[in-house]
Amino acid sequence: MFGLFKSKKQKRAKNLIDAAYKVYNYRCDAVDPADAKRLSALIERLEELVGDGKAGTAEYDRAADETEALMRKCGGAIYPLTAWADYTDMIIVAGILAIGIRSFFLQPFKIPTNSMYPSFYGMTSQVYGGAAGEEAPSLPERAWRFLMKDADNYRLRAPVEGNIYIELRAFPFKSEDNKIIFPYCNITRPTKKYFVWPTQERVYKFIVDDKEVELAVPVDFQINEIMESAFVLKKENIELRNNRYFLHLGYAKRGETFLNFDILGGDMLFVDRFTYNFKKPRIGDSIVFRTKYCEGMTKLNNDVPIDLYYIKRLVGQGGDTLTLKDSTLIRNGKPIEGSSAFEANAKKLGLYPGYCPYKDLQYDTKVEVKQGHYYAMGDNSPNSSDSRYWGQVPERALVGKSLIIFYPFTPRWGATK
Repeated sequence: MFGLFKSKKQKRAKNLIDAAYKVYNYRCDAVDPADAKRLSALIERLEELVGDGKAGTAEYDRAADETEALMRKCGGAIYPLTAWADYTDMIIVAGILAIGIRSFFLQPFKIPTNSMYPSFYGMTSQVYGGAAGEEAPSLPERAWRFLMKDADNYRLRAPVEGNIYIELRAFPFKSEDNKIIFPYCNITRPTKKYFVWPTQERVYKFIVDDKEVELAVPVDFQINEIMESAFVLKKENIELRNNRYFLHLGYAKRGETFLNFDILGGDMLFVDRFTYNFKKPRIGDSIVFRTKYCEGMTKLNNDVPIDLYYIKRLVGQGGDTLTLKDSTLIRNGKPIEGSSAFEANAKKLGLYPGYCPYKDLQYDTKVEVKQGHYYAMGDNSPNSSDSRYWGQVPERALVGKSLIIFYPFTPRWGATK
């Protein structure tokens, strides 16, 4: 008991000496030279007393009281610490720790697109009313959805009564799977998320009678699926005006909500940056890498590097040969193994669409993966820009592998697959 009591005295003495050193080192050039000299002498005296085991004695207490008084005189903003100064120190230390953890161990990462769907969700949407027929949530429900699912609500109201139109860049066309694509006019512009963080937004313009109504959404979000759910889209409803195409969507009364939907934010992950420092990536890992090291992507961008973080499934490494057979990915002559997503795509289970040929990887061709490189593909093969399009991923581009989904709070929350 006595030893514990004595150690607490020694700890308090050490804290006082450390604080005195801090005041002296920061303030010795700004205070009276005599005060600086006296503070230095008191620090030495306190160290001698503590070293002799006299912490807590009357002699020590007199020296400590004099040191404390001199520190208050000379300390300025250094001593005694104000609440704000104390909070600032805590914030700086916390920031340094966070940067260290992010740089060497765990890095947060948000998935913006659906190239890895349904293993990972990018931004998805939910339409209310219109052709969808789903009832819009109340204000408390929207608040709850925002907190739990990162759901932002968008609604457009008619400023006047009249017909609703949206302009098209070109006449609709058919995709490879015979789906009609309506190419909606839009622009991108800079903005600030929550009035703080600089970002980009994509802006679409609707026309009600002769009044424009803007819809601004995140730059990575396309409204095609929303339009299909909210309106009945027909090519025969396209009108040509001054060599510009306008799609008629319906009719609205003044003040009526003609488009109402939520955008649900993509999955937020923690990425394990540590493991790949000691072991090689494994086929089937969901890997995160930096695009600025991918030469193929730089060439496609007019030789200007694009510095983004991508997440894809690792399907091949140096020396591997890849090809396709029906919806199955073949690695070194056998159906690929290493992830449940491989079998799900091969059998088109659930929402997995199956692997499809694209650019570099075809049914009648084989791709050889170069040494020191990796071949990366999205689980949502028909809608993934990956190694088939812009080439292989060099080893130095790897950041880590996905570890857990920590937000939003959905059935996918937890360890990643």
